[in-house]
Amino acid sequence: ETAGVSENAKLIVKKTFDSYTDNEVLMPKADYTFKVEADSSATDKTKDGLEIKPGVTEGLTTEQTIAYDNSVKPSDKSKTATFDFSTVKFPEVGVYRYTVSEIDSKVSGIKYDTKTWIVDVYVVNDGNGGFKARYIVSKEKGQNDKKPVVFENSFKTTSLKVEKQVTGNTGELKKDFNFTLTINPNDNFVAGQVIKLEKGGIKADVKIGEPYKFALKNGEKVTLSKLPVGVTYSIIEDEADKDGYTTNAKITDGTAAPVEYKLGNQQLADESADEIVVTNNRDTQVPTG
Repeated sequence: ETAGVSENAKLIVKKTFDSYTDNEVLMPKADYTFKVEADSSATDKTKDGLEIKPGVTEGLTTEQTIAYDNSVKPSDKSKTATFDFSTVKFPEVGVYRYTVSEIDSKVSGIKYDTKTWIVDVYVVNDGNGGFKARYIVSKEKGQNDKKPVVFENSFKTTSLKVEKQVTGNTGELKKDFNFTLTINPNDNFVAGQVIKLEKGGIKADVKIGEPYKFALKNGEKVTLSKLPVGVTYSIIEDEADKDGYTTNAKITDGTAAPVEYKLGNQQLADESADEIVVTNNRDTQVPTG
């Protein structure tokens, strides 16, 4: 078979994520749906001596879905769906024209493929008084080259940095302050999946849905550089507002100005990076009496 030409009645649609190359990045759990529709734009023209007709969809399953989940890695990022034209009731010989496109399911962080493919199904006599699909030719809309149907998607990750600051005349600069980070599961990222956290060049595993404890001294920070877009998370500090300290936290979302973050609140991870600075201040008056 030549590229873009199938010699049976089946059209293979391939889906892939070319830019997905990092095993530490979680693939979103999502379904991708492709639809075949009759294309009436080329009616009455002829191709190879045959009349071009709008595709017949009776007997055809016109939508196919490919499912991805969080366990998919770059090594198995390409999947296929098959549209079977052998069950279609064609009324006569000819070239039956269809379009194939991907439905935008609007999952946060995912870029869908907006390409439309033109698919011509060559229908011949089946030798029993009926008609059958013999060849299927595909090309990208607006292009002349025959090519296999491929839909190319991509998705973004974001990042979170949490930093500790200790201020005031009796602030303890060498003290460990204890934090808990919780990343919540959602429809696209399920509980138990691992996201990498880094502190001082050492990586650790944070599991979605499980509180993760860590400690920071003044000036230290942790970074999650491959946080999924669309999850929510919260940060708490055990020592907040204790032992004479006044605690406040500020969050910077992308290039926006820092705003107050209330420890324990759920924060949505969008496409811009989040940076949270938690400051504990302690000033002690010198006794004069």
